[in-house]
Amino acid sequence: MARKTIDEHTLSVLEFDEVRKMLALFASSGLGKDAAMALYPSLDAGWITKRIAETTELKTLLEQNQRLPLAGLRDIRTLIEEIGKKKTVFEPGELMEICDTLAASGRLKQFLNELDPAGFGHLRAMGENLHDFGRIVDEINRCIDAEKTVRDDASDKLKQIRRQIEHLQSHIRKKCAAIIANAQIRKALETDKFMMRHGRPVMAVKANYRHCVRGTVLDRSNTGATLYIEPDSLVEVSNELEDALFEEKKEVGRILWELTRAVLDERRGIRTSLQAMGLIDLTYAKARLSVAYNMAAPQITPNGFLKLRQARHPLLLQRSTTQTNGSADSPTSEVVPIDIRLGDDFDLLLVTGPNAGGKTVLLKTTGLLALMTQSGMHISTRADSQIPIYKQVYADIGDEQSIQQSLSTFSAHIQQIVRVLENADRQSLILLDELGAGTDPAEGAALASAILDRLLNQGGHIIATTHLGQLKTYAYTTKRVQNASVQFDSETLMPTYQLVIGTPGSSNALAIAAKFGVPDAVVQKAKSVLEKQADTTSELIKHVHTARQAAEQSRLETQAALDEARHLQQQAQQELAKVQQQGEVLKDQADEEIETVMRQVRQAADDFVSTSFSGQDSSKPWSQKAKEFADRLSAIAASTPLAVRHANFVEDLKTGDTVYVIPFRRQAVVHRIGRKRKTIAVFIESKQVEVGFDDICKPGGPQMR
Repeated sequence: MARKTIDEHTLSVLEFDEVRKMLALFASSGLGKDAAMALYPSLDAGWITKRIAETTELKTLLEQNQRLPLAGLRDIRTLIEEIGKKKTVFEPGELMEICDTLAASGRLKQFLNELDPAGFGHLRAMGENLHDFGRIVDEINRCIDAEKTVRDDASDKLKQIRRQIEHLQSHIRKKCAAIIANAQIRKALETDKFMMRHGRPVMAVKANYRHCVRGTVLDRSNTGATLYIEPDSLVEVSNELEDALFEEKKEVGRILWELTRAVLDERRGIRTSLQAMGLIDLTYAKARLSVAYNMAAPQITPNGFLKLRQARHPLLLQRSTTQTNGSADSPTSEVVPIDIRLGDDFDLLLVTGPNAGGKTVLLKTTGLLALMTQSGMHISTRADSQIPIYKQVYADIGDEQSIQQSLSTFSAHIQQIVRVLENADRQSLILLDELGAGTDPAEGAALASAILDRLLNQGGHIIATTHLGQLKTYAYTTKRVQNASVQFDSETLMPTYQLVIGTPGSSNALAIAAKFGVPDAVVQKAKSVLEKQADTTSELIKHVHTARQAAEQSRLETQAALDEARHLQQQAQQELAKVQQQGEVLKDQADEEIETVMRQVRQAADDFVSTSFSGQDSSKPWSQKAKEFADRLSAIAASTPLAVRHANFVEDLKTGDTVYVIPFRRQAVVHRIGRKRKTIAVFIESKQVEVGFDDICKPGGPQMR
């Protein structure tokens, strides 16, 4: 379990607990669900890389339509720990739960051990902590049946006792039947069936007929109208039955204690296996989540830069799936993907634009994907995304107003920012929402720029959103800072949620006002006021903006070309792998064909030797036997796939075709074909040469045969 170091406020505002809950839904057992809810981001690069690799391998298994044998897995931790505290022996039902879980451990261990080490080394390593409890599983199954009762065959003594009980019960039924057969007694009974009271057989007798049945009253109805009487004639056999039932209880208790002790003897191994199965089920949940939402393994760059390609907010994907009746394919098209980068050519991304335009989603997506990566999960991005390991993640997002402390929104934000300023360093990810809001715009912009200056000096990766237009100038005139905007359609007045790096956003307040009916004169007056307020730096900003837009466009084109090159490389690698696989198949086929031919040759040779030197078929002369042997070898040679293909090639030849002449190592044109003599005349450098059919092949050389 990772040490808890990430800012708790950040985990709350980024809704990391909701990600845990989403992950827990994909676990198969209480063990996996508990592990998912306890998941916590790590700072250890080795731990993170290993957990992601485990998830990737298990996802590969799922994509190959394989499933982990987790059936029967139960969370038996409480059962194991309560023994000796709240209870002293396991009940049959509890033993079956333990048995199912221990059996799952053995099956899972065997399954993981049989995986290919080359492709599933991490999963095989996870299986090393699992134990095989076959002996205990077999013993519990021998003693406890599917109805969660102790079997008769659990011990010889129990079998004997239960036979005795069955005999006594049969004897009692016969005696009762004899009593009921008496007409005088039958009229005194409420029912002609005997029943049990306090473990003894009784008859329901009408109270006013008490004198008709000799025996002991063991119970009576609420009204007192019915008495439950044990007839005197049943007392002796009832005593014997009671003794037998007591002996049965004792023997069952002894058997349960023996099984309990067998389990307790393996308590340490069981605990280890339970922990391992919980982690395996957690990995299974991660892999299933990755498949469901088309996630990918991020590339870990411990001290590198952040690059998220086609990033989507995981919780939005989940909500979109719910709204589309559980379809896991449609959400990725409904949740708009964004490309985010930090740390390469800039460290601070300043995002401007209107409310409801997706700026907060951008912050939460970045923060959540970083936390998920450091928790060893796949993330909802393209496979070529890169994420560094952040020592700390700070997020000041949303309305942090505290009613109890009577703090304004601005004051609450400032308190959080103070914490960030005191602790942030070059290994921090800092997410600031609506920086400088909640106070005078001029003062807010001045304070925001000073805060950003300080954070830039301390290092780290920063994304800040704002409405303040003055900060656009700050982004243009400060090194390692870049403007960005979330696009807004001024025609429909709807956000597109597309992030554009290098271009500042606009609040679109005037366009929105005009769209909703504010008089044109008022809108034009507002525009004129804005124009008068424009400062002398506007032209400079325009030039810088143009230059940065051109640079960003160039970067996008370069990235597109790089993506295409990578795609082509992947295609080439896939084709190469396919060719290599085909080559292996052909090699195997060739080896099999050679082995078949060699078996036929060996058989022919054995037959020749046995008939020639054993005196069999002595009527034939030696020369005839030798010829028959040679003919048989020729027939075998002519039946090979290569010989058949070559025969078909020769059969289709005609004058004017081009062939490859093997002895001369060059191509030639066919002049004449002598099929009876099995020769062919060709022209090589204006000279006619006659060669045998075996000396030619298709153009391209012997390898083309």
